[in-house]
Amino acid sequence: MAVKLHRCSGTIIKGPHPCWVAQHALDEAGIEYEVVKHSMVRPLRKDVQALTGQKKMPLVEFEDGTFLRDSSVIAERARAGTLHGPGETAPFSS
Repeated sequence: MAVKLHRCSGTIIKGPHPCWVAQHALDEAGIEYEVVKHSMVRPLRKDVQALTGQKKMPLVEFEDGTFLRDSSVIAERARAGTLHGPGETAPFSS
C-alpha cells in the first residue's frame, strides 16, 4: 500500500530542506509513495491547512486519512521500518 508524501513544489532544493529529508528517507527505505506537491510559499498553502489544520510540510498521509508530521520523525520511522498508519501493524513498503 502506498502513502502520500505532501511536500513543497521546490523539488530541486536538496540538503537540509525538510521536504527533501523526508523524501530522501522514503527513497532510501524503499517505501512506495505518491508525491503531492504544494506551494513553496507557506501563506499560500490553504489546501494543506484545510487537510491538517497547519501549513507546515512535509506530511505523510496514510490510507486511513491520518497524517504524520515533522521531517525528522518521518525519516526516523522510514529508516526504522515503522512507517505505518495507526490502524496498521506492518510498514508500507515496496
